Amino acid sequence: MGGYLVISDSIGDRLAAEAERLPRARARLTLAVALVPALAALVGASGAVVPRFGYGDGGGGSSSVDTYETGETYVTTEVEQGVVNEGWTLVTVTGVGVRGEGLVLREVSGARLPRAVAPGEELPLTLAFDVEDCGAVRAKPPEVVLEVSRWWGSSAVTVAADELDGPENWVAVESACDSPT
Repeated sequence: MGGYLVISDSIGDRLAAEAERLPRARARLTLAVALVPALAALVGASGAVVPRFGYGDGGGGSSSVDTYETGETYVTTEVEQGVVNEGWTLVTVTGVGVRGEGLVLREVSGARLPRAVAPGEELPLTLAFDVEDCGAVRAKPPEVVLEVSRWWGSSAVTVAADELDGPENWVAVESACDSPT
């Protein structure tokens, strides 16, 4: 029997079964590796873990400019700006703030807080500011920051601006700086 190896049928059957399982196991592993990032992206986009808010419709704004006896100019402005829950789950908004240089948030009105905001629902806000540095406000529009809570805890969420210059109603802040003194 020069050079031939004889394998019994039972051993041949077991080797064939192992050979079939190996590609299936690789296929399952490849599928799992591909699905994990896709699932993570879907959960992130849903707002289920990290709430997502965007700017809604705004009602406009108003501003006033006062001059003190010292000659210092004092600019105040009020912006009506709604924010929309862009996630897929209910979020409770417990506070509102603003992140930006050159202004101080004086008052928030328009909605009683805390307030549960359903997916797609708009939370109407009126934000009153004292503008301290018009140049800084013009350089970078302020961002609205919401304090939100869920059953597992609370976090701060920055409202996403669709436009690079911020929502259209922030023009009231900039126009207050352009007003004659």
